[in-house]
Amino acid sequence: MRLTALALLTLTSLGAAQTSQVKLTDAQLLDGSKKFYDTYLQAVKANNGKQLAELYHDTASIVVDRHSGNGEIRTLKMSGVQYKALLRSIPLVETPDLHRNPTFQLLKGGIVQIDTQRQSVSRGYSAPNTFYVQPDTAGRFWIIAEKGIQKVK
Repeated sequence: MRLTALALLTLTSLGAAQTSQVKLTDAQLLDGSKKFYDTYLQAVKANNGKQLAELYHDTASIVVDRHSGNGEIRTLKMSGVQYKALLRSIPLVETPDLHRNPTFQLLKGGIVQIDTQRQSVSRGYSAPNTFYVQPDTAGRFWIIAEKGIQKVK
């Protein structure tokens, strides 16, 4: 629930900058988010940090819970600007993650929640990952929030 509130707060800031938002039908929102997600998966598979960075809105909120081997959980929070800079600056050299069983749920305000099971092939674990995507005034979809889990040995 906390992440939903986070996404809605992000939506408010994204939506506030939009004065004439394109009105998409529910079917168009779901179809657009599925196509957008396919673009995301292609960038992940290619280990293309620059292409991935272009999918995140500057106002996005990224939250990652890092679970250590000793049971400690550390939460990392970044803005879209910070995360994009990170993606652009670090070479992606590990085997690309796999994303399985995506589900798409339409939320208020034209937001689509994408839940998936992210499998870290390099690190040998699987964990839930959630994206919130929304189109801008031109109809381009953006990741406006993401919640993930990393397991660190």
